[in-house]
Amino acid sequence: HVSMVLRGGHMEPPGVLALVAAVVSIVLKEFLYRLTERVARECGSASLSANAWHHRSDAFSSIGVLFGVAGAMLLGEKWRILDPAAAIIVSVLIFKTAYDLMRPGIEELMEKSLPPETEKEIISVIEDVAGKCDVHNLRTRRIGPGIAVEVHIRLDPDMSVASAHAVTRSVEDALISRFGETTHAIVHVEPLKAVSGE
Repeated sequence: HVSMVLRGGHMEPPGVLALVAAVVSIVLKEFLYRLTERVARECGSASLSANAWHHRSDAFSSIGVLFGVAGAMLLGEKWRILDPAAAIIVSVLIFKTAYDLMRPGIEELMEKSLPPETEKEIISVIEDVAGKCDVHNLRTRRIGPGIAVEVHIRLDPDMSVASAHAVTRSVEDALISRFGETTHAIVHVEPLKAVSGE
């Protein structure tokens, strides 16, 4: 994006074409960002969302170029350093955007647990369905667009096997209903009085 050339020890000012190109790039890339991000939300696709942010990072780059080029053209020779300075700032923004895009994927590969507020919501869904129970050993992680939940619940020891099985199915169905069809839910049942040997 550095559009000035050193000639005879002086930086030549960028041309109007560079200014127009920056404006067109900003408009097109922001449009592509909004379109791609909307589709990503509808599909629950992290890869599409990453691609959308790639478009927005290009738009940010073009904004930096726009300010750099405009400053170099309008403020005189002493300010022509704005164009390469803008390129440096844009490079930093691109690196930051790349890090922000890579971090969720790395966390997913490392099987990081879901955020605490999501785990609290999972426990709340379980307690709403199972009634009087003890929820423990909750393990969560993200798998692509969905989540995986493994949890132990303690129920009345006098409950029949059939009833306990029905509770686990209801809990699993409730979690899938709340967090989507791609949710993997596994519920283990233990007697309520068995407070040891988890």
